[in-house]
Amino acid sequence: MKMRGRWAVLLIAAAAMVGCSGPSEVQLGAIISLQGSAASYGESIQKGIQVAVDEVNAAGGVDVGGAGTQVPLSVEIRDAQSDPQVGLQEAQALIGMGIPAVIGSDSSDVTLAIADLFQQSEVVLISPSSSTPQLSDKGSFIYRNFPSDELEAINMANHIYNVAGLHEVDIISSQSEFGLGIKRAFIERFRMLGGRLGVQVSFPAEAADVSANVHEMVDTEAEGIYIAGYSSETARAAQAIRAAGIELPLFGTGAILPEELVADGAEAVEGLVFPTPAFDPEGDSENVRAFIQGFRSKFGEGFDVYAAHGYDAVMILVQAIEQEGYRADGISFYLNAMNPFPGAAGETTFDEDGNARKFHRMIEIRNGQGIPFVVEANVPVGDQ
Repeated sequence: MKMRGRWAVLLIAAAAMVGCSGPSEVQLGAIISLQGSAASYGESIQKGIQVAVDEVNAAGGVDVGGAGTQVPLSVEIRDAQSDPQVGLQEAQALIGMGIPAVIGSDSSDVTLAIADLFQQSEVVLISPSSSTPQLSDKGSFIYRNFPSDELEAINMANHIYNVAGLHEVDIISSQSEFGLGIKRAFIERFRMLGGRLGVQVSFPAEAADVSANVHEMVDTEAEGIYIAGYSSETARAAQAIRAAGIELPLFGTGAILPEELVADGAEAVEGLVFPTPAFDPEGDSENVRAFIQGFRSKFGEGFDVYAAHGYDAVMILVQAIEQEGYRADGISFYLNAMNPFPGAAGETTFDEDGNARKFHRMIEIRNGQGIPFVVEANVPVGDQ
């Protein structure tokens, strides 16, 4: 268990302060992927960040430490290019600027690569989309407002075993950090429920064609197939599965962007079911309405769960700075004791390892769109 406390060694951030009157600006950082395989996620997160910054500044700015004086908010965005080494270089640059908190990254590979540096530098890092279990062991300055693979695996395994009533599945996974991590978490939970595992295969994350990887799945005893990967990887796997004549039900991960999945996978992904963190664009909470109104005003349509988590990450950090000041130790202290934050992507609190306590709902690709899964009367339900 991590030891998180207010009395950690203070971040040296004098360069960001103006005399004794506090900062003239609150500057946060963001390391996200605007190029490469994770660009779809990074672009959504960037839009959510921009919506949050505009909203905060339109309201007057950030009241640092509750001193009664508002200052502008800005976020220095750096492109990790979906590359852990590039992400590490950008992390060094942002830490060198004296920024006390950074949002990032989008892919688990990049976030894992930069987490140790943030912990050693005692700068807060909060990821709006990384779900790998390994992030839980990275230290007291590392957070995520996106649910971990463990929570996702519990929800997905429960759905397949108890709701869909399927007790044996084959698995195909990407060899990325995310793909392998979520696969392990899913297997552990599915076995705990009494589920059986059939064929298990994997493919390189950069593979353009995975047809050769699915031959073992033809004529197995499995009742369904779990695909562990990002949107484009899931689409490629689904196409290969259907091309091989396999018509079993397909299930995916919480990393799926429905529009990208359908664009890449076409008819092969029809009927695929996947979990997504809580984000209800039809919700009537004030924060959901503010996020959607701000997003539409700036970008039109296209808001999604990742944009919502990027927006929430900014708002959570702003709330921490207004309560505890513009220092990493104060921000960390606030996050540890934070009451449930009613964000655009649902309520957020953090456990002792900096993980968000959040759950998922199931989405089904139906007629080329991702819609909430509805349990129908003829769907078998196993023992709870």
